[in-house]
Amino acid sequence: MLKNVSNGKWKKFILLCFIATTVFLTISYYDTGKFLAFQVLVTTETSGGKENITSETNSTQASFLINKTEFVTLKEALRLKERHVTQSDRSETNSQCQNKSGVEQLFTTTVKQPPVNISDDTRYIVSSSKCKILNLETFSPDAVKYYKKLKYKACSQNKLLTYVVKENNTATVKIDGNVIDPAVIRCCYSNVSRKKNEKDPDGSIKITDCKHFKNNVTITKDAILIKCHKIHSKEKIYENVHASVLIRDDVQRKINDFNGTIKPLSVIFIGIDSISRLNFERSMPETYKYVEDNNWISLKGYNKMDDNTFPNLMAILTGFNQTTAYKICNPRSIGYLDKCPMLWYDYRNFGYVTGYAEDEASISTFNYKKKGFVQPPADYYFRPYVMASEKLQKVTINGMTYCTGPETAGERILNLVEDFAVTFKQNPHFGFFWMNSFSHNNVNSPSMMDSKTKQLLANLEANDVYNNTLIIFLSDHGMRFGDIRLTPTGWQEERLPFIYFSFPNWFKEKYPEQYLNFKSNTNKLTTPYDLYITLQHILVLSGFNYTIKNSDACPECLSLFEKVPSERSCEEAGIVDHWCTCAGYVEKKLEPEEQEKLKKFFLEEIQKIIQSRDGNDKCIRYSVESISTRISQKFSYKTNSYALVYLRTNPKAVFETTISYEGDIMSSNLTLGDISRLDFYNTHSKCVSDDYLKKYCFCKN
Repeated sequence: MLKNVSNGKWKKFILLCFIATTVFLTISYYDTGKFLAFQVLVTTETSGGKENITSETNSTQASFLINKTEFVTLKEALRLKERHVTQSDRSETNSQCQNKSGVEQLFTTTVKQPPVNISDDTRYIVSSSKCKILNLETFSPDAVKYYKKLKYKACSQNKLLTYVVKENNTATVKIDGNVIDPAVIRCCYSNVSRKKNEKDPDGSIKITDCKHFKNNVTITKDAILIKCHKIHSKEKIYENVHASVLIRDDVQRKINDFNGTIKPLSVIFIGIDSISRLNFERSMPETYKYVEDNNWISLKGYNKMDDNTFPNLMAILTGFNQTTAYKICNPRSIGYLDKCPMLWYDYRNFGYVTGYAEDEASISTFNYKKKGFVQPPADYYFRPYVMASEKLQKVTINGMTYCTGPETAGERILNLVEDFAVTFKQNPHFGFFWMNSFSHNNVNSPSMMDSKTKQLLANLEANDVYNNTLIIFLSDHGMRFGDIRLTPTGWQEERLPFIYFSFPNWFKEKYPEQYLNFKSNTNKLTTPYDLYITLQHILVLSGFNYTIKNSDACPECLSLFEKVPSERSCEEAGIVDHWCTCAGYVEKKLEPEEQEKLKKFFLEEIQKIIQSRDGNDKCIRYSVESISTRISQKFSYKTNSYALVYLRTNPKAVFETTISYEGDIMSSNLTLGDISRLDFYNTHSKCVSDDYLKKYCFCKN
C-alpha cells in the first residue's frame, strides 16, 4: 500500500507520524518543572532522495524510540552524544543506516547539538576569568585525519619456551615442554646484575658465564638470561631474560621494622610517555573505558610545566623547575642524582618498599645525556633487567625498541608492575614504572598496547592491589612533534597529558573531605607541582611525622586534597607562558611589517642560542622559509598579549615560540618565551652531544 503513495504525500505521512510519536512520548514521560530543550535529527530516505526533519521537545524525562526497541532518556542521549566513537563504530553505524528503509530510519535518532540552555562553560574543560581551556572533541577534524588504530604485534609466533613460577618467595624458570621436546634442546643460564663502574655506574651490567641446566633453574640475582640451542645442530632457537620480585632479607627486615600507627596509603605510578588526554581516549579506548567505568578521577586541566619528560617528572618528584633541577640535582655529573631530594627517598626512609623500572634504557628519564645513579635509587631497581633484555634481538617500530627478544619492551614493564604490586600489596610500597617504547614517537602506536594495558589494570583489581594502593596512571605530555603537532588541536594536546587516580575504598571513607576536594579539582587548572605537594600530604595522612615542603617553582601550589582555586592563572600554577593552555590562540593575518619584525626577532634568538653552546660550529645557519602567527585571547588581569609564532626554516626545521608584547607589535619590545621544535630532529642533530643544542641544531654534514 505504501508503495502507491506519491513522494509528496509520503513525506507528509512520515512527518505526521514523527510529530504524533513525539507528542505521545512527551506526554507519557512529561515531568513537570524540568525543562531542557534539545534537538533530534531524523534522516528519512525516499525515492526522491534524503530529507532532514528537525523536531524539538522540552522534557528532561522524554524518551525516544531508537532502532524500534531501545528507550533512551534525554540525559542518556546527551551522554551518548559526548561519548567518543571509534572510526570502526562510525563506519558500522553508517553501513546500518544505509541499509534501513525510510520507516526504520524514522526511529533512528541522533542528538545533533547540546541543550540550548547549557551555559557556555561546556565549551571549556576549565573556565574562569584567569583561565579558559577549550573542551575539544576527541575526534576533532584536524586530529582524526592522523588517527589510525594499529594492531598489537607479537614478538614471536610461538609461545615462550620458558616461564617463571613463584612459590614461597622462590622464583623458578621452567622450560615449557609443550613448546618443544626438552630432549632435543640444551639450555643454559647466566645471572645478570649491576656492574660496578666508577666512570659509568648506571650504564653497565655483569653477565656471568652460561651454565647448563635441565628443566628448571632458580632466579637468585636481578635477572637471569636463558639461551637454548638444538643438541645436534647447535642452532640457537631461543634467548630470553626473566626477572622476578622476591622479598630479599633486607626488605623483609624493613617490613618487620615498620611501625606505622595509622594505615599507610601505598602509591604506584604507571606512566606512558607522550600521550595527551584526548589521544588516550582515541588510541586506548579499552583502557579509557576501564578507568571511566571504574570511576577513576581524571584531572582534565592537568597542564605540563615544561617541554619533555625530565622536567615534568622532576616537578612531581622534587617540586623543582628544570633550571633548579639541573642546578641542585646536576644529573650530568656522577653522584648528584643520589643526593637529589626526590620524594621516593622520603617514602623509602619511612619504611616503604620502593621500586623503579623504565624501558628504553638509553633514553630513560635519568640516563639520556645524564649520569644516572651510583647507588640503586629504589629497593627494586630493574634497570639491569631492562638493559639485558635490550641486548637480545630487537625489533624497532617508529624508531623505538618494540621487541626485546620474544617479548615486547612494554609488556616487560607491565609485568613488573603487576609482580611488584601483588608481592607487596599488604605492605607499604611506592613504585614508579614508566614506558616509552610504544608511545614516544608515534601518535597512534599506543593503540597497539591498549588491550595489554587494560588487562594489567584488571589484573591489579583481581589481585586486590587497589585495596591499599593509590594508582596514579599518567603521561608527562602529549605528542611533541610530527604532523598532528602542527594543528591547533596538537598544540593543546601536547600540553595536556592524561592523568587518572584510583583510591582505595577505605581511604574514601576515612578521609571523605579530602577525597571530595580531590574530585572537585577535576575541571580546574592543575600541574605536576600540585602532585608534588599531594605526595607529601599522603605521608602526613599516613601518620608520619612529616613537614610538607612548598614547591620551589610554585610556592602557591596546593595538595590536591585541598580545593584548588577556581580562579587560578598559569603564573599562579607555576606554568610559563609558552606551555600555558589557558589563553586559546586564533589565526590572525598580521601586517607585513609586523610579520617581518617577529620573523627577524625569532630567527636572531635561535641563532644566539646556537652560538652560545659548545659545538655550534657544526650547525648550519638557518634562513626563513615561512612564518605563521596566532594571537592569544587577552585576560583582564594581564596587560600584555601573546603571539604564537611558527617558523619554518631552510634547511627544513619547524620552530614554535610564544612572544609577548604590550600594546601593538611594532611599538613594543618583544620578549621571547620557551621554544618548541616540532619536526623529528634526532637524525639532523647527531653531530652534537649537547642535548640542549640538539634541539636547535641542523648538522652541516
